[in-house]
Amino acid sequence: MPEKVFHLRCRICNQPVAWPPANPRCPRPSCRGPLQPKRNIRFDPLLIEPMEQGMWRYRHLLPPLPGQPVSLGEGYTPLLQLDHDRYRLYCKNESLNPTGSFKDRGASMLVSTLAHASTIIDDSSGNAGAALAAYAARAGIHARIYVPASAPRAKLQQIARYGAEIVSVSGTRDEVTQAIEQALSTDGDAYYASHIWHPGYGQAMQTIAWEIWEQMGRKAPDWVVLPAGNGSLLRGVRWGFRSLQKGKQIPALPRIVAVQAVACAPLLAFQQGSYRPGQYEARPTIADGVATANPPLIEAMAAAIRKTKGLVIAVSEDEIEQAGNRLAHLGFYVEPTAALSYAALPYLQTHIEPGQTVVLLLTGHGLKTT
Repeated sequence: MPEKVFHLRCRICNQPVAWPPANPRCPRPSCRGPLQPKRNIRFDPLLIEPMEQGMWRYRHLLPPLPGQPVSLGEGYTPLLQLDHDRYRLYCKNESLNPTGSFKDRGASMLVSTLAHASTIIDDSSGNAGAALAAYAARAGIHARIYVPASAPRAKLQQIARYGAEIVSVSGTRDEVTQAIEQALSTDGDAYYASHIWHPGYGQAMQTIAWEIWEQMGRKAPDWVVLPAGNGSLLRGVRWGFRSLQKGKQIPALPRIVAVQAVACAPLLAFQQGSYRPGQYEARPTIADGVATANPPLIEAMAAAIRKTKGLVIAVSEDEIEQAGNRLAHLGFYVEPTAALSYAALPYLQTHIEPGQTVVLLLTGHGLKTT
């Protein structure tokens, strides 16, 4: 596929940017907005490479890399059906990625574009940091991960075992981001490998949509239900299904349901018109993977929901815990954030029509929080 197909633009000011970007954000100092694909590709099944493992079977449909992918076998996770009497229900088990979460897809893409870097840094509540640490280790790159002091101990231990440097920050998730921005102003040699801002992260998430399409017999589900924090998963899955639609592989987009915790539901507040940037106050939640009070891409997240005629749902702490227990009794041991999708099902009963197909994304392993 021609390289120009993968050119980027700033979502705010429309500044064109070539792939791969020298900076994860818009290069204009007066803007610094999010970068995104200039246009969605047209998915071509003939470009699938069946000899490649995992998500890299779609290498020729993803932005070009300077060399071979930095891979640990991420992607092509199982799609498993659950019993349900009204509609067809499936779980896409992303917890079986190499470091235990869907973030491996984005980390693999990101590190694969950064072979020139000596140090890469990111801010994370845990999973993105663990993924970046693992793939940096695979590539022989030093990683420095800024984390909340309250991050789950199991995730911090995982990051440390990969050899990454951990910078613990007291305060909220937003204060961790502020700390890394301050560090970037003094450390000119480090590359900000941001799972939030770098457009390659969301583009890697397209592979989840493409896998679901393949695993369902080259058909799209009617609904996709996923946790929503900073939005890379939400946006990437939407881009993936949109490329399938543009390639005339599916007639319509699945309706995407973004699930948040009641204690931290800025996207729901945005949709309801009560959100004010930088002023939303969140409470603690066991779903630490979505504990972002002020996601910088919230407008793009809302657009992804609107363009798929989707929904935003918030669930309580009790509902999250109960959903995790029910999934465990079905054989799926997931962390609380991953249980959000299952917890949302009771709220969808009046929306899902009999016989429709629903896919839940189980985003992270339960051992992450043990």
